[in-house]
Amino acid sequence: MNAAPAVTAIPDLPVERGVRGRTLIVVAWLTLRSRVSGFAGAVVALVLGVAFAGAATSTLASGAALPPHTPEDVRRAVAESGALLVMLAVIGVFVTVFVVAGTFAFVVAQRRGELAALRTIGATPHQVRGMVTAEAMLAAVVASTLGVLLAPVFMSVMAWVLRGRGLLPEAFEPSLSGGALAGCFAAGVTVGLVATVASARRAASVRPLEAMRAASLADQPIGRGRRLGGLAALACGGGMPALVPIAPPDGRMPLTMFVSMPLVLGFALLSPAFAAWAGALVATPLVRWTSATGELARENVRLATRRTAATAAPVLVTVGLAGSLLGGTTLLGEAMAADARQAWRSHLVVSGPGAVEAAGSLRDLAGVAAAVPVVSADVEVFANRTVRTVNAMGVDPDGVSRVIHLARVEGDLGALRSGAVAADRRQAATFGWKLGQGVELRLPDGRRTRPRLVAVFDGSPLGGGVLVSRDLLAGGARRTAVHVTLESGQPVTQARIDAVRTGIGERHPTLRVEATQKIMAVMAGARQEGMRIGTIALAGFAVAYTLVAVANTSALSFGARGAEFARLLFLGARGAQVLRMALWEALCVAATGVVLGLAVTGVSVLGLRGALGGLGLEAPAAFPWKEVGLVAGACVLVVLVSALVPTGLMLRRVTSVSESA
Repeated sequence: MNAAPAVTAIPDLPVERGVRGRTLIVVAWLTLRSRVSGFAGAVVALVLGVAFAGAATSTLASGAALPPHTPEDVRRAVAESGALLVMLAVIGVFVTVFVVAGTFAFVVAQRRGELAALRTIGATPHQVRGMVTAEAMLAAVVASTLGVLLAPVFMSVMAWVLRGRGLLPEAFEPSLSGGALAGCFAAGVTVGLVATVASARRAASVRPLEAMRAASLADQPIGRGRRLGGLAALACGGGMPALVPIAPPDGRMPLTMFVSMPLVLGFALLSPAFAAWAGALVATPLVRWTSATGELARENVRLATRRTAATAAPVLVTVGLAGSLLGGTTLLGEAMAADARQAWRSHLVVSGPGAVEAAGSLRDLAGVAAAVPVVSADVEVFANRTVRTVNAMGVDPDGVSRVIHLARVEGDLGALRSGAVAADRRQAATFGWKLGQGVELRLPDGRRTRPRLVAVFDGSPLGGGVLVSRDLLAGGARRTAVHVTLESGQPVTQARIDAVRTGIGERHPTLRVEATQKIMAVMAGARQEGMRIGTIALAGFAVAYTLVAVANTSALSFGARGAEFARLLFLGARGAQVLRMALWEALCVAATGVVLGLAVTGVSVLGLRGALGGLGLEAPAAFPWKEVGLVAGACVLVVLVSALVPTGLMLRRVTSVSESA
């Protein structure tokens, strides 16, 4: 009796060295070609990411290579624009990783039956993982190449936009950097590979028996690692708002902008656990207002847990990022304005040519308690092996505590004369300064000096800034004014302020006199406008990016349901009913993403508000509802279009086949 022939597995087949690797690449390339629509979102996201990164890094390199004789205002404008570009790049990397990872995870989930069939005929988990990784590598190489080619266009457009917004001087013309483009190409390929690690591992875990049943996005439970990662991200994001008020002044804006990222990540990771019931809750009114199509849409949302979560997640990211960026910076701007109002004790500000020389005369006016010249400029601080730019105010020690709120003074403010500096207590702690220690500064005129720290104090709630002797800023002051404080023996009424203002005008008619609060409001308004422009640029960039993921995921989700829709038609449903069901389902999924995104926004903004309130800052409850509403509306519109178009085309194709049969 002849023995049965042994079954030979794919790994045991005699092949030459390198054949398997080439085969994997060929299979991966064929898969990419046959699933162009499935990988389109990941490719587009990487193209945009690499193109923008190449443009941004080239602009930064051009700014770093400015010649020594470049005017200081040009250098400052380029540096501020560079900080904005860095923040844009960080958001771009975050969104790119999210889009690429989400796209590959969705494609792998849809191909479980195909991958199980490969496992059935002998493919090893290592080979399946290699195939998915090869697909990611090929997609990343193609996208990075296209991104590098588009970088010059992006750089020109970026420079034009920044000049139009007044963020870049007209004289600055960035140029492409070959090293920056090469680095961005390598980074694009790396990001593409890193973003698909989880998807490749998930693909390798598919068992051969899964080929015997239909792949489903509804019955895959959320893993323990994903659950723990989501909870850790939420904990991190929930704690970050408390760091904003105590962060260094120049770090508050970036920290406010990035506080939403761990929250978005946490909600996205945990979305399969609650997106379905949240979607069903959102869909409940449809059941009452519509016929059977609304109820069917609700059940689809409720039962297809992973599909609902995968489609709602990009909307969550878009609304969460935009809402947190816009709401957080609006709140921070209001808080900074309130902080500026609390920083000064003076009632009037006198400015104009000769104001400093007139300070002695102003002190002699009836009702005036102090008239202190104050000059302002930015200085560079060398501390902790870094260089930081901070605002410095040059003052005379006599009467300074009467025009500026200074509490818990430690040291001697009277020693704030030539070669001395005083600092807010938190600022000094940030720099590691100690009383009596010499500190290293670069003054606005380029000179480096080492004054001695003679005092520390508690300033305004947000703190920041340093006080120096006025002679140190004589060569590069940006603003010069005299702050006037009225005597406090009687209540400071508007009539008393007007009387002193009139006296100053009669004695010095060429000087300009304004209320301190009005000057602070104007300066705060200019600062808030700059923050608003930067935030809109960041939010607009993030929204444009994530809408690609919204459209791609929605089209993939609804485009893969041809068999389901065909069964509904076979059971007697009309095409219009199926289309209405898809409409209600898309609307529910989009609304679910919007609700979850608003939850992210609420946690980040309310957390920041609570942290600021703990410092004694009561900022107005301002929120950019209009801008966030536009973002949410754009997401809903994109989901509806990207769901109804493939559904309509599919129904037309199925109907044509049925009629021809």
